[in-house]
Amino acid sequence: MFSLLAALTLYIAFAPVQPALSVGDYLPRQLPRAHLTLAAKRDTVPPPVRKDPDRLGIETAAKAVSVIDWRSGSVLYEKNAGQPLPIASLTKLMTALTVLDGQPDFGRTVAFSADDQQAGDIPLLIPGESFTVADLFNLSLIASSNDATAALARSTGLTRAEFLAKMNSMAREIGMSQAEFYDVTGLDERNRASARDVALLVRKALSVDLIRETVSRQAYDFAPLGGSRRHVRSTDQLLESFLSRPPYSFLGGKTGYIDEAGYCFGAAAQNAAGDRVVAVVLGAASKEERFREVKKLIYWAFDAYAWPDRGN
Repeated sequence: MFSLLAALTLYIAFAPVQPALSVGDYLPRQLPRAHLTLAAKRDTVPPPVRKDPDRLGIETAAKAVSVIDWRSGSVLYEKNAGQPLPIASLTKLMTALTVLDGQPDFGRTVAFSADDQQAGDIPLLIPGESFTVADLFNLSLIASSNDATAALARSTGLTRAEFLAKMNSMAREIGMSQAEFYDVTGLDERNRASARDVALLVRKALSVDLIRETVSRQAYDFAPLGGSRRHVRSTDQLLESFLSRPPYSFLGGKTGYIDEAGYCFGAAAQNAAGDRVVAVVLGAASKEERFREVKKLIYWAFDAYAWPDRGN
């Protein structure tokens, strides 16, 4: 069963900790469909090479791990990476891609329904209140709100079955050969994918500017139509880590937790040379462990590998 611990990962306060921003400041811009094409041909690029072939890998405690080079897709490190496991709220990256593929109107308001309410959330949305699609999108990816994610999927006008079918179809296009989605939030333990699958999902999602910009926000202010301002903080602790400071740039990530999945996290970072690495951990024992492992995996990859000169 879903644990209340998942809900406690979300911090909510009604007094902003930073200068107030209007909803317009967060309003996503419309993206041309070409940006969301999943089957776009990728140029063949040479993979990074291990600096010392005799150097040992890195010890990890998570159930499954995958680290890949962003550009070539080559595997830099794996542990049980082909085993399908529950992925919890990492699901929301696929939900976001599916929503964006429909070219949503982010300024449109959506009435939050009792049918949108999900288990495990600290109540952010009250049935009968109306929110913009932009608010729902941001709450889904920043605060990992299950309620907002359910309402966001419903806002597309697709039935639940149609939306899930589209999610699964898009997963196959990305190359997620072992992924299966049964709900849009990740609360369903049958939402499974391998760590290798999730690495592909993280890379695809963060290649969309709007998703990358959204998950890179540390906090978000919003209000229902005619209501008072509310404030949430990101569930991603690496936004304030050394990966967000030179010589690195943190590209964002997504957390996930249900009892059956353990603590999950997928993220990407870039070094000063512009090389990018994606790291995923599934089934970590604690919230702190998932962040710690992704940090050390990304640092290790940049330290252990050399990237070929791209001639730029």
